[in-house]
Amino acid sequence: MSPTLKTHLTSLEKSTAKHPSAAALKIPHWAEDGVFCGWKTITFSQFLNDVENTARYWANELLQRGIKERDIVGIWVKGVSYLDAVQIWGIARAGYIPQLISLRLTHLDVVYDVLKLAGAKAVVFDPTFLQTLEADMVALPVVDTRSMSLENLPLPQPWVPSEQSDIVMIYHSSGTTSGRPKIVPLTARWVDHAIESVEPIFRGLEGQQWEFLSHCCGDVSYGMPRPRACVILSKDIPPSPAEIKSMVTEYGLTVLFLFSSFLSKSLREARLDPELLRSLQSIPSVLHGGLALNPDDATWARANGLYLKDVFASTEVGLMMFGIGGSGPNAGYLQPPPGVTYRFTPASGSSIEDQKSRNIGPGEQLLELVVPSESRNCPHGSLRHKETGDFHTGDLFAEPIPGHFLSRGRNDDWIKMEISLRCDTKSIEGNVMELCGKDLVSTVVCLGTGRPSPTLLVEPLQEKDGDDYSALKDEIVRRIRPFHERMYTHERIEDPRFIITCPKGSLPRTSKGGVPRTVVEKIFEKALDEIYGRN
Repeated sequence: MSPTLKTHLTSLEKSTAKHPSAAALKIPHWAEDGVFCGWKTITFSQFLNDVENTARYWANELLQRGIKERDIVGIWVKGVSYLDAVQIWGIARAGYIPQLISLRLTHLDVVYDVLKLAGAKAVVFDPTFLQTLEADMVALPVVDTRSMSLENLPLPQPWVPSEQSDIVMIYHSSGTTSGRPKIVPLTARWVDHAIESVEPIFRGLEGQQWEFLSHCCGDVSYGMPRPRACVILSKDIPPSPAEIKSMVTEYGLTVLFLFSSFLSKSLREARLDPELLRSLQSIPSVLHGGLALNPDDATWARANGLYLKDVFASTEVGLMMFGIGGSGPNAGYLQPPPGVTYRFTPASGSSIEDQKSRNIGPGEQLLELVVPSESRNCPHGSLRHKETGDFHTGDLFAEPIPGHFLSRGRNDDWIKMEISLRCDTKSIEGNVMELCGKDLVSTVVCLGTGRPSPTLLVEPLQEKDGDDYSALKDEIVRRIRPFHERMYTHERIEDPRFIITCPKGSLPRTSKGGVPRTVVEKIFEKALDEIYGRN
């Protein structure tokens, strides 16, 4: 057994032993009539007690059904509440390997596929969005055990990883390939590093820190809560201006962490709301991530005294890069966190048009971030390059100053949506051409970087008199519907208004005949803004 390998559970026990009465979380609290009553404090000792009580319950329930320790148990919950966190941590504390299933997967066949692909023996699901779940495995609804007296049930001995390759938890990718996400196992080595990798968030901040995180499952599933940090779970996603102001004035918020698209919305509102601007200015660290922040918003925020700091992360690698932060000339640059080993290799296949669209400066080149197998945050072997054993992220950067990087998008056919989840444009385009390429569509491009959902840009095979292509759009949607039903909600195209037509042969082409996606995104930016209702 290696005592150096930390997990979210060992961190909770250590924090509770040192600071049992300190605030670990603040959770939204409602009265019985549905009126919001502010945030309720959960101490470390209370959180640990709730986790252990839930562990007693699930150990008894699952063992009675033949589910053994270290078996994989799927957890299909909304992922935004304290109860969700208690279920995940409790099932892990009971000795099982939790497999988290996104609520955005709504097609039951896909959910079953993901569970079977990981080898799950059971699934625990939220009955508020699904009353029953019929599956060829044990399927049980979530039970709130916090008010139950379960001391008569045995509490299993804590499981501690003995090998770096031991699996602690299982995620899946935030995008699907032809309707199926990739399984992302989290090794003990990976989790151990992930717990340490959040330290730069708190560096330079003294005393008890109040941190805002908008997603319970993703952000509280490892490494949080921790000493000197209290997680405030938001009432709304994204948080309203009133909620942010309340967190600052009433709860002393010192770290705000939002998806970049959500932060942009808050910044636009702050231009018209002096009180919100003052609240944002008072926060010592405003973190944003998921996708690049709009450069105009970043410039305005820094000019108005906000301490912005970029966080670059992915499901597979975790926290990959941190921004320098502040308001200086290097504020927007990214740097790797301590304890990692990266390689930045020249990106192949980038056209001149593509380089221009990514704002590559004179003398700069596109570099792909590669995580070598020896790096502690290198993902599970099933996700690595078969020949080299390294993990190729597909994320592109420029290096204007040695050791300082700027994000330049991706080097593959995936785009990141508004809430940072990914969308496989190649699969979507391939499906359109397979079903519509013979009689309806000559060219299709899937767009939508930073948007809530994707949009199709198509060149019809047959030109029409006038510009009424409503029948064509309706037919495309009808044909592709079965494919999109299997995908995440943020990947789906289910309405004809998310289809734009343009004359045949009018789209820009690279020297090899391809359509440069990033270039087309810029050309049709106003049309996309109209579709998504942005000013």
